[in-house]
Amino acid sequence: MLRIQFVKGMGSPVDRPVPDISVYGDGRVLTTAIDLAESPARDVVKDHRLTRTAYRRLYRDARLAGLTTSRTFHSKEQTADGGLTVVTFLADRRQHASTVQAGAGGVRVWMINRLARRLRALPRGDLLRPPVAYRPERMAIVAWRPAKDPSGDSPGSGTQAAPWPLRPLPAGRSATCTLLTGADAEAAARLAGSASTTAQWRSGPGLYTVIFRPLLPDETDCAAIIPKSP
Repeated sequence: MLRIQFVKGMGSPVDRPVPDISVYGDGRVLTTAIDLAESPARDVVKDHRLTRTAYRRLYRDARLAGLTTSRTFHSKEQTADGGLTVVTFLADRRQHASTVQAGAGGVRVWMINRLARRLRALPRGDLLRPPVAYRPERMAIVAWRPAKDPSGDSPGSGTQAAPWPLRPLPAGRSATCTLLTGADAEAAARLAGSASTTAQWRSGPGLYTVIFRPLLPDETDCAAIIPKSP
């Protein structure tokens, strides 16, 4: 029903993070935040359930914020790496996309920001139960082989690489996406929760950098995280 993503101004071309906030028609809310209790800190996805009253209020506030019309809220300031807020809202059987540039102002932008702040810190009275860790049914593994450095050394020379414990990664220089389900997805989720975010992996003769990407309930395959061609 509603999705909010805070897009970094300067991001990795292969980094397709979980959207920051996703709200579904059954009242389920998935939010992504950095868990500072982990070392190193890493993103975690929390699963919340709204009360019927809270869900109706959210839907009303989204309409009042003007999200039933696709538009861009422009900023008068030029910010090279300020990032964007992208909001997708499903209403009247149509999907509407709004983009808020960094530094944009106005009443509707204020309402959108207020809506996002509430969803990122839902009060106890809005919830049917305390939030729990999200358990994805599908995991995407985005992997690529590091390029040679200017000295001509092979990727990972002098780097401690761990053996890749799951299904062998596809060979090739370009980034690849592998979809895992069932027990494989559970194993990948456990590995993502314990491995260093900067780890490199040895699969066969190749050295790889890997991003673990849990898929959301409405995301069915790797097409959900591969950027669309313009």
